Amino acid sequence: RKDDAETTEFIQQGFAIPKDVIVQDEASILVVDAQGRRWRLPRASATFDAATTLGQLRICREVATERDLFSSHGTFYELPAENADGFAKIRPIASHDFKIHDYASCRGLLVMSGIDLAAPAGAHIIKSDDGQAALWVGAIDDLWKLGKPIGEGGPWRNTPVTEGEISDPYLIGYYDQRALMLSHDSDASVTFTMEIDPTGHGPWIKYQEFEVKAGEIIHYDFPAEFEARWVRFGVDRACKATSWLTYD
Repeated sequence: RKDDAETTEFIQQGFAIPKDVIVQDEASILVVDAQGRRWRLPRASATFDAATTLGQLRICREVATERDLFSSHGTFYELPAENADGFAKIRPIASHDFKIHDYASCRGLLVMSGIDLAAPAGAHIIKSDDGQAALWVGAIDDLWKLGKPIGEGGPWRNTPVTEGEISDPYLIGYYDQRALMLSHDSDASVTFTMEIDPTGHGPWIKYQEFEVKAGEIIHYDFPAEFEARWVRFGVDRACKATSWLTYD
């Protein structure tokens, strides 16, 4: 235990978790990068929504030289530096259901807070003498052991769109068992055009068109050999559209 009011104030002011770093909406998680580019990411779990809104969970921090760790709604991502194209090349590492409060690097190790105080001290968990603080300490690469990346969401969910409108890019790379659901509220058929970006820096390539009749819901399972980093959609008719992807 430490009683140091000056250091406590310095930490609270200088290392506070920022709020409003990302946008949460009905469809997915929206990130706008330093270049003004829009990117959408899936949720592994919506249970993180409230804590994220309140600024209780760290979203991004550099944990190694030009190697940021991005955390959003139950998934850790490896985020390259801006000079390596940043979010365009983001890669999911693992998904989990732990309420990890904060994380940082220290002497080559990864340190995370949010540990249940009832957890016993051990090889990875260190606790204060009074038992009121606990941290997990390990290697950055230990994160790959948390569990494979999963999630769901999409660029559109009951979203008003116009004819020819193109959605934000939505992450699809590095996930498996991927499935798509398309629907709309129009009283006529709507053709959804799906485009993919294999690399993150273009070009966009037309992958497939889906004709969705009035009142119909289309389901599509991606083949195992499908490869792309980002996906986006367009429609040929104004409507409220849903393009929903599930990664199991």
